Amino acid sequence: MVQFEIRRLKSTGLAIGSGLWETVGMAKAIKVGGLVVPDGLVGVYRVVGVAPDGQTADIEKFDVSKQKSVGDPLRTVAVDKLTAYKEDASQTAARIVREAATED
Repeated sequence: MVQFEIRRLKSTGLAIGSGLWETVGMAKAIKVGGLVVPDGLVGVYRVVGVAPDGQTADIEKFDVSKQKSVGDPLRTVAVDKLTAYKEDASQTAARIVREAATED
């Protein structure tokens, strides 16, 4: 005689493994005014326009510490080559100190 044991598993809310869901579900939309870091370029850029189909964007170099644009826009950059810019706590603290030191 074969016996089967049925157990209830408690959900931890974590998914095992990664895949398309994680990539698509976690992605943030690129919006006008948002800060991004493009693949293959150095620095932070601000999105100044997004194509109606959402596939390309116009971006311009952005100075985070001065909160202003520097340079001419780059046109029709593929959105899948842009990553949202995230400033961590130490970068924020350093920027605030720089800004305070340069105020008149």
